[in-house]
Order: sequence, then C-alpha cells, then structure tokens
Amino acid sequence: MTKRLSDSAALWGLFFEKLLENIDAVVMAVNKKGEIIFVNRKYRDIFKITRRNTAGRNWINYMIGEPDRRDVRRIFSGIKKRGILCKFDAPVTMLKKETRIISWVSLPLVRKRTTAYMLIGRVGKKGSRYNVEEHALTPGELNEECEDIVDALFTASMESEPGTASHASRVMLFATALAKKLGLSKHRIERLKIASLLHDLGKLAIDEKVLMKKGKLNAKEYEQIKHHPHWGAEMINFIYFLKDIIPIMANHHENYDGTGYPEEKRGNRIPLESRILSVADIYEALIADRPYRKGFSRAEAIAIIKGEKGRKLDPKLTDIFLKMIKNKEI
Repeated sequence: MTKRLSDSAALWGLFFEKLLENIDAVVMAVNKKGEIIFVNRKYRDIFKITRRNTAGRNWINYMIGEPDRRDVRRIFSGIKKRGILCKFDAPVTMLKKETRIISWVSLPLVRKRTTAYMLIGRVGKKGSRYNVEEHALTPGELNEECEDIVDALFTASMESEPGTASHASRVMLFATALAKKLGLSKHRIERLKIASLLHDLGKLAIDEKVLMKKGKLNAKEYEQIKHHPHWGAEMINFIYFLKDIIPIMANHHENYDGTGYPEEKRGNRIPLESRILSVADIYEALIADRPYRKGFSRAEAIAIIKGEKGRKLDPKLTDIFLKMIKNKEI
C-alpha cells in the first residue's frame, strides 16, 4: 500500500474513486481536450449512464445538444485559459433524450503537468429556463462556492472511518477556540477550520481493516497510519484554492519533541496551526468513544494531555488549552 501510494498518480486515482465518487452532487472530470475521464455515482444514476458509455468521449459533443454546443465550447475555452473557479448553466441531454439544466461550477485540478477540470453540478427541474452564459462570481459567491466544495469533500471523506464527521467537527471547534484565544487573524482561523475538517482525509488511502483493528498495529500497518497526513495533503494539492492548508494537514502529527511523523519535525519548525490542530485532535480523540475503547473522562484526558506537554504537544499551547478547559471555554 505505502509503495503504491507514494506515486501521486495512485493518489490522483484515489481522489476520484474514493472522494469525488461519493460527493452528493453530479460530478464530472474532463481533460484539456474535453474528454471525459470520470463521472461520479450520482451523475451515472440520474442520467442512467455507465462509465463505459462516457470514458474518453468529448463531454460537449456527448452531453450538450446541438443548439447550445457553440456557447458551451466558448465557455469551456475561457475556463481553460483563465484556470479559475467559474460558474455557468448548461443543458445536458443523455441517452433517453431527456434534457436537464445543470448549474455547473468548474474547478481546475492540477497534478504536476497534468490539468483536468472538475465540473460539479446542481441539477435543475425538468423544463427549467436557462441561458448558456458564464456567471462572473462576486467575492461572496466565490467564497460560498468554495465552502460548498469543502463541505462536499468533507462529507465524502467521512467514508474513511466511522465517527469521522463528529470527530473532525469537534476538533474544528476546539482548534478554532484555541486559535481565537491566541489572537490569530480571521484568514488564518478560516484556513485552520478547513484543515481541521479535512485533516484525516488521507485515511481514505488506508486499508479499512487497519483503521478498525482493535489490537496493536504491526509495523506494516503502522507505516500506513504514518503516511496519512502526507496522503491527505497530496490529495488537497490537486485543488488550487486549498493549497495554503497543505502545510497544516501535512504536519498535524509531528510532535513537538521531534518524534512524530511523517518527517520528525520539532518545535517551531512545525507550523503553528498544525500545533494547534494537534492539541485539539489529541484531546478530542481521548474523550471520544472509539470502536476499540470507551472515551476517557475529562479528568483522565486532562492528565494525559499534561503528560504530553513538551513531548507531543507545544508546552505553551498546552497550558493555554488546559486553562481554557478549566475556565469552561471549551
């Protein structure tokens, strides 16, 4: 597993098959030529198509009716030139000749020299009116679309392990509270929120039996666990507007004393947001029930956190966090 996933091509495939496949929206990915490389389950179910029907076909010729193809080609050409998030409406006509209007959000995906375009769509009602025009997104709309994409990725990432959603949500609350206490800027707090929600994304690459194992992990299994921060960061790297959360995700299992993973960084070499996330992650993991054990009491968790001060956890952040617990700010 580890050797196979050291190649970004394998993670590229995993990004589609385990993440985009489960998003609760119609999702299609195409290459620069407009050839379809992926359609997710919801898309296939709504339009009654198979991967075999679609693979390698030009999406505009295959899915867009003749009257609208010229306009959609113009929009897609502009998307490729600008390489940014944009939105447009377009009718899709599939095998049963039924046309549905889809509001598309186009997002470039980049892996080394390979660029693909992810199209995430909301399906309109039958007979909806439309204009095949690209919508210029206001800053507010852009933020809203980005948030929707993050929410979709978060929901899909919950497939990795039971309890992932509640764990990540609570970690986000703890991490955000600590970040606010430290006086971090609004922008840095927003980055930390997203990183907290997606911090275990790399677990999608881990064998489910390893994640659910009740006994002690062997060396090979633990090696998989150690790679999940890197794998999650690599998958996020495909999405341009999430690139600034990569260092937070990649370093959230580094220990303050340099004994962590994957790179054994220590002290202030670990990004501050990662150190915050680490405190929140460990505390939540202690107090939450797991398939293999009951959660620790608050007092027990506090004692364990104190024991990790200066080892796994930044001592200053630990003191502040423990004081917040004592003052019922968490």
